[in-house]
Amino acid sequence: MRIQLTVLAGVSLSLLLLPLRLVAQGAGAELLASDRAASTLSSDSGFIAALGKSLDRGGVLLWPGAPVVLGADEARRLLVAISARDTMRLTWQPLGVELARDSTLGVTWGVAVITPRLTPGAPHIGRYTAVWRRDAGRWSISALLFTGVKPVATSPAPGIPLSRPPAPATGPAGHFVAADLAFARLSGDSGAVVAFRTWAAPDAIVSGGSGVLTRGPDAIASGVAGPSVWRWHPVAAGSSRTGDLGWTAGEAVIKPETGEPNYSKYLTVWIRPAGSPIRFLTDGGNSRPATINPR
Repeated sequence: MRIQLTVLAGVSLSLLLLPLRLVAQGAGAELLASDRAASTLSSDSGFIAALGKSLDRGGVLLWPGAPVVLGADEARRLLVAISARDTMRLTWQPLGVELARDSTLGVTWGVAVITPRLTPGAPHIGRYTAVWRRDAGRWSISALLFTGVKPVATSPAPGIPLSRPPAPATGPAGHFVAADLAFARLSGDSGAVVAFRTWAAPDAIVSGGSGVLTRGPDAIASGVAGPSVWRWHPVAAGSSRTGDLGWTAGEAVIKPETGEPNYSKYLTVWIRPAGSPIRFLTDGGNSRPATINPR
């Protein structure tokens, strides 16, 4: 969970072409169409406009350098505060998709691209993960994570708290919050390697630094090896109505043996296959401001 920028084990993003589990018609095709429409609107009219149309009222935005952002109003406040926001064009392209059995929740993940809007320049490649909720036939974004994109938020935006209270392990998404908390406890008790190997699904993917995606429990566990102590807690969560697909977003602190702690935030997507335990399918994160009393 929680990004560690030294994760290098895996496959280069530029070489990894994940097979899209496309659906010829119905909810899967509608989800991909909504994802691409949001990217097109971001390219044509700006990212603020795209979020205004696609982000849930209480949706989560995880932008590099910023705290966990909740809702369209906070997202707008953050993006307005980021310098050079009007000079960059942000687009994205899905490489993978996951759909709940009842099609009330879906996830897309893939490549995010930043290019200069006003002058020619080379593109900057990052990654994204978007969790989508389907209500009355319309898809909207419940949680959106970007890694490796610019500009990075360097100072807190007004009206956005630096830290959020923990999410309760109750309600429709309670079993996913409980899984995330158990994951965190195992990391605290036995270390990140054991925790990530235990909780990763067989085909899990983690986005790390340097344009790398790490796939599978063993490779993911190798990428988090080291003496650092990992602590985290979820602050927001969601679930499909059938409870087989869900997500948690939260705050983390990674403390090395020496030096300053690394403050980050994360988005984890969880699956609960029939007859099998909950495991994470994809996971990634980015930096956030330091807090005085890390959990």
